[in-house]
Amino acid sequence: MTLSIGIVLGIILVSFILFVTEKFTVDKTSFFILVSLLIFGIVTPEEAVSGFSDNAVLTILCLMIIAVGLEKNGVIALMAQKIFPITKYPLWVFLPILMITVGVLSSFIATTAVVIIFIKLVNELGKKGGIDRSKVLMPISFAGILGGSATLMGTSTNLIVSDISRESGVGSFDFFEFSLAGVIFLAVTVPIIYLLARFFLPKDKVDADAHLANKYEYITAVKVRKDSRLVGKKPYETELWDENDIRLLKLQRGKRRLGTDLKSVQIQENDILWLDITIDDIKEHIEKLGLSLLGVDQRLIEDQLSYEYHEVIILPNSIYANMTIEQFNASLSENVRVKGVSSDKDRSKHSLYFNKFVSKKHLIPGNRVLLTGDLNEIQKISQEKNLLFANTVFSTPAIPNYKKVICLISVLLIVVLSATNTFSILKSCLIGVGLCLFTGCLQLKDAYEGINWQVIFLLAGMIPLGVAMKNTGTDVYIADHLFALLETVPIAVTVSIVFAFTMLMSGFVSNNATAIILAPIVIVVATNLNINPKPMLYAVMFGSSFSFYTPMGYQTNAIIYGLGVYRFKHFLIVGGVLSLVLLGLASAVLPWLYL
Repeated sequence: MTLSIGIVLGIILVSFILFVTEKFTVDKTSFFILVSLLIFGIVTPEEAVSGFSDNAVLTILCLMIIAVGLEKNGVIALMAQKIFPITKYPLWVFLPILMITVGVLSSFIATTAVVIIFIKLVNELGKKGGIDRSKVLMPISFAGILGGSATLMGTSTNLIVSDISRESGVGSFDFFEFSLAGVIFLAVTVPIIYLLARFFLPKDKVDADAHLANKYEYITAVKVRKDSRLVGKKPYETELWDENDIRLLKLQRGKRRLGTDLKSVQIQENDILWLDITIDDIKEHIEKLGLSLLGVDQRLIEDQLSYEYHEVIILPNSIYANMTIEQFNASLSENVRVKGVSSDKDRSKHSLYFNKFVSKKHLIPGNRVLLTGDLNEIQKISQEKNLLFANTVFSTPAIPNYKKVICLISVLLIVVLSATNTFSILKSCLIGVGLCLFTGCLQLKDAYEGINWQVIFLLAGMIPLGVAMKNTGTDVYIADHLFALLETVPIAVTVSIVFAFTMLMSGFVSNNATAIILAPIVIVVATNLNINPKPMLYAVMFGSSFSFYTPMGYQTNAIIYGLGVYRFKHFLIVGGVLSLVLLGLASAVLPWLYL
């Protein structure tokens, strides 16, 4: 062993410990790897930053942007809503159909984006008592991972392994090259996941009053858009008058507040309406009526951060108690806004209530505040500033159908152009992104905000490690020792061992990091064994994503674990059984199909 090989192995060992202990975030650990390789002179500065221009990283960046376009324009939500009527059927009917749907969608759209949308919808149904979340959330996460592994663009791990294969001279993967194995994995495991979910996952504990959460009333302001169906009508002729749970409290035209006889006033474009409204009606009616939700700060009239609304409750020891709404709103970061404050029963006592509403109304313990913006930031504020995170609801934006169609066409273009080898997948993705940008379906601002930069920096920092392993001969050194152990073992068993080790490792280390470390090694092992490296690369690729036995194995699993519905043991039992089934299945399928 040379000194340089020892240094690289030492960096890998330290990195593994940091990944497992989560002492730092994965992107910070990745940056540590990059800097360490530079300090020891293992890679050149150009090689150290080569990850940022790597084909796979740029492709993943483009796919993230496409996923943002699909989500922003309501395409994924529309697909999800079309399938959700099946939830009225028994669990044994709708859950397998739901898993297959999520799996298929994840094959062509970023897995995480698809699963997150379904998680949101399942949570909404769970709050209303329409579905048992605990029986559904884990299965759809698992199905998304299984489906995403079936094509080249379904998950970033596949692109990374394909790129390593290309750079090593083995050749990149075709779009559907390994799809048959992925389809078999999904088809065989769907009924198994259903049975495990039915008998081993806990029953969801839903607060008996959870269905009433959306009945809390909020004071907020809305602006009448040009396309609103309220324009030219009098309030009593619309849904704003004694219908649903909406009450029109005041009508504001410019800086002038109109008289109290609201029945005789005709609503005009750009009028500001102060409403007493429930979240249910915000979700169901605001967009349909052609209104823009302003919230309590009219200086941010056109500032729509998202169509998700998060309820928080002011606790007695919160720093926000006795703070004015204006002060509360001003204290928030730029990506969070106040959109409503719980209705006061004594609003009629004060004639100047609305003059004072924004600047003078003080929050008291028990008040509910409706926030919109970055969910992670809102959760952080709740934890640090003693707010009770109570509820999340979603409204469907009024998006022109042509934008949905163009976004779908962009995905189809990527699939067709790359699957037919007309263009590389990177070139196809760039064309798809360009189509969304130049037709106005996606703004660069939205793209920047929607990209998971942690994943990009993780990959960009890990790729130089693969370069260092090749420069120093570390991959050959490890592969030679593995060859000594595997040369007498049947090839099918070798594939099984590679799959098992990869799956075990990725349960504690990022699936992408696992693939970057192991893929170059198995290529050398396969060369020494004089066999086609691709089956072993497939074993690394699938094994990296199929670590279901811990919530850390894949991002969607971490998300559902964070919801508090499951405990670690549920992943260990259900995911562990599933991982063993997939190990046996992969040991038979991969050698049979590809050796």
